[in-house]
Amino acid sequence: MSTQSDATGTRHATFPFPQEDPCLPPPEYARLRADEPVTQVVLPTGDRAWLVTRHADVLTVLGDERFSRRALTGPDAPKLAPIPPLPSLFYLDPPDHTRVRRLAARAFDPARLARLRPRVDRVVAVHLDRLAAADQPADLLATVARPLPLAVVATVLGVPDDEYEPFAGWIRTAFSFGAVPPDEQMAAMGGLQQYLAALIGSRRKEPAEDALSDLVAPTGDDQLADHELVALVFDLIGAGDQPVTAEIVHLVLNLLRDPARLPALHAEPELVPSAVEELLRHSQSAGGGLGSVRIAVADVELSGVTIPAGDPVIPSFNAANFDESVFPDADRIDLARRRNPHLTFAQGIHHCLGAPVGRMELTALLGGLARDFPGLRLAVPEDQLQWLPVTAFRTPGEIPVHW
Repeated sequence: MSTQSDATGTRHATFPFPQEDPCLPPPEYARLRADEPVTQVVLPTGDRAWLVTRHADVLTVLGDERFSRRALTGPDAPKLAPIPPLPSLFYLDPPDHTRVRRLAARAFDPARLARLRPRVDRVVAVHLDRLAAADQPADLLATVARPLPLAVVATVLGVPDDEYEPFAGWIRTAFSFGAVPPDEQMAAMGGLQQYLAALIGSRRKEPAEDALSDLVAPTGDDQLADHELVALVFDLIGAGDQPVTAEIVHLVLNLLRDPARLPALHAEPELVPSAVEELLRHSQSAGGGLGSVRIAVADVELSGVTIPAGDPVIPSFNAANFDESVFPDADRIDLARRRNPHLTFAQGIHHCLGAPVGRMELTALLGGLARDFPGLRLAVPEDQLQWLPVTAFRTPGEIPVHW
């Protein structure tokens, strides 16, 4: 573990921690949970932040209004990582966040989403059919993990089939930070915003059976403004595309590490929902977790440590999900684990709005793999996978598989 010194000469660990195994948490998390559950670390920008690693403390950070998302946008906020130049409601605090969240949650309650399940199942089936039809070894990333999440997002929002390609093209460019020239990225953002504004206008006039229609349906004081709707859809795309691709990658790789796991789910498909939750708990797809940062807006004590107002705080889901006080035998993947209060979708007011969709998608995918591909296996040794050099939403460049 590398360290850096601050202005006082005190040495702090650099964060994110390196991972020798991208699918396992860095060993530093276990030591910190035991000895320094709230500790300062140095970020890639050179700024310091407080890293929180115990499950109970992470819950406090997620649920206590003294830890603010809006404060991250202030001119004097510490520089943690570039804040995406996208419309976003992610950086709202109550009461603004409360109002938007209450209205948006209507579109994502289980009863409303249930009617979309057959469509999501069909999208998953199409991608699994493409995998089955591919020459072996096939690239699971290219055939399933990368294209599926965006196709599900489009299905949930009700993007017409003949408009999907330009919709997907704008998203790939708008959310490809550093991968394309800034002017191309900004042009794609503009095109996507205009498209979403037009789609919202169409749904106001002619509602359909999709989540976007549910979002635009309320009227009067309960109505979201168009700019709020566009920002909300940007958030849903941001949460439902690349992060879910990474979740699929980690889900599959963790499954394949034990060749008995998929056959076990094939024999007992009723275990698929609990297996999804356990694999979500175990996933390291979010890398260092810088996307969960808050700013303390008052002095707060956690585990005997006082975090001063104005300091950034990283509630580490990846560390909290391995807290032995909450998850007995936490390092072991137990596909039948009954109590599983993992924090992969966060908690509190910023709990992932699209979590029900993510669970629906991952459950359909894992069920389909267990049913139709119980012999799925990597076509190369896992240590030969070439992981892309990013700290967020980590994936290899390809995942060749046989079945």
